[in-house]
Amino acid sequence: MELRITPELKGVWAETLAQLRGASRRVFMASVIKGIGRGGARQAQIALGWDRTTIRKGLHELNRGVECIDAVAQRGRKPLEEILPKLEADLREMGEATSQTDPTFRTTQLYRRLTAGEARRRLIEEKGYDPDAVPSERSLRRKLSALGFKPRRVAKSKPLRKVPETEAIFEAVHRINGEADADSGAIRLSVDTKAVVPIGELSRGGKSRQAQRALDHDLEPVTKLTPFAIHRLDTAETWLSFTTGSATADFMVDRLHAIWPTLKKTVIVHIPS
Repeated sequence: MELRITPELKGVWAETLAQLRGASRRVFMASVIKGIGRGGARQAQIALGWDRTTIRKGLHELNRGVECIDAVAQRGRKPLEEILPKLEADLREMGEATSQTDPTFRTTQLYRRLTAGEARRRLIEEKGYDPDAVPSERSLRRKLSALGFKPRRVAKSKPLRKVPETEAIFEAVHRINGEADADSGAIRLSVDTKAVVPIGELSRGGKSRQAQRALDHDLEPVTKLTPFAIHRLDTAETWLSFTTGSATADFMVDRLHAIWPTLKKTVIVHIPS
């Protein structure tokens, strides 16, 4: 006698399966399939949503009287600690050697400067690990964080913004500047260099009423210029020069030598009698 799958039977079978586990669940499913008769496995798959592999396994257990042991504990990937027993100790050793504390001492947390890529390289080259067995950088990054080594850059020490001699230094500077301003035979100049300026058809992010042409992908400039300025404080005169190289001391002296004929005309030289 073949069973006919009805909504009532579906409900009973679903409640029964919810209370069974492992081999008992599979044997019950196989018993239902046998009761349905020819094509029962396909009908159960379509009407009940049962897996054909599980049904086949249950029929084998029912017909042979042998229970298949589910090795659930052996499934999945083993943890890194089991595959590489010394990995945690080696990572901790490298992390402690490259870690530093917060210079403000607001927390006792250690911050590592060691990247996951560098840790992987050291494990292979220094610790002798097999490259194929070493975890990826992503796994090592998570492992280092789990060990308490947080990836954060901190300064070793903060520089002093003001030393005890600061006031005395500024007082001496103001005094010397005042003496130079009062001396008709002295000229006080301020020299300074600015950031390198790339020259070419490059967009600088500015605004203009006129159409501007700029390279859309080739960002290589024609040349680069370093601005160098000399400013005379008493007359507010400024001389601006550019160099394609670095603003070296020789370059600065050459610029001062070039404007010296203009400067010496305004200097009153006192010749002692």
